[in-house]
Amino acid sequence: MNRYSETELHELTYRVCLASVKQSFPHIPLASIIDPPHREPDAVLARQIAMHLMVGRFGLAKKRVGKLVGRESGAIGRAVETVDRRLDEPEFEAQYWIMADRAVAMFDDKLREAA
Repeated sequence: MNRYSETELHELTYRVCLASVKQSFPHIPLASIIDPPHREPDAVLARQIAMHLMVGRFGLAKKRVGKLVGRESGAIGRAVETVDRRLDEPEFEAQYWIMADRAVAMFDDKLREAA
């Protein structure tokens, strides 16, 4: 991995956000988090959290996240708003920060491995 490539860093961000969320949703296959069926609200929420992490925790632009996940930036905005509303719930917020901290730790570990 090239630590100086913006594209590779963004792709790494996507992967670690998915991996972190997957650990908190072990009952959902990764493929369902990446492309959630409409009848699986847990998978939809997991994907929304991953997108929120990319925007809120890693600072990626919604348009860039949209390209990474294959969605329009408007859909990313709606996902971010959904998670923002849920962050008012203390239990959800606590779990969110566990996922966020884990994603950052995974990202940092990958960067150290690439050094």
